[in-house]
Amino acid sequence: MRKADATLGRVLAKARTGGASALRQQIKGLQAGLKKLSAGLEQMETKKATTGPAKRAERPAAAPKPARARKPKKAA
Repeated sequence: MRKADATLGRVLAKARTGGASALRQQIKGLQAGLKKLSAGLEQMETKKATTGPAKRAERPAAAPKPARARKPKKAA
């Protein structure tokens, strides 16, 4: 927001010396930038709303492992 204020201040300072057409061009440029920013924000909001919190992909079930071979008991 501060950057936009500073930019607008520079535009108005140039307009005092440059004339009405220069001011008009600068304002059109600023409006185009705001429109682009607004579209980006809307896209982020709709993407966030539709996807919701990020979910982990489900993994396929692992194949059961064979039982470990047991040592034979010693004869007593």
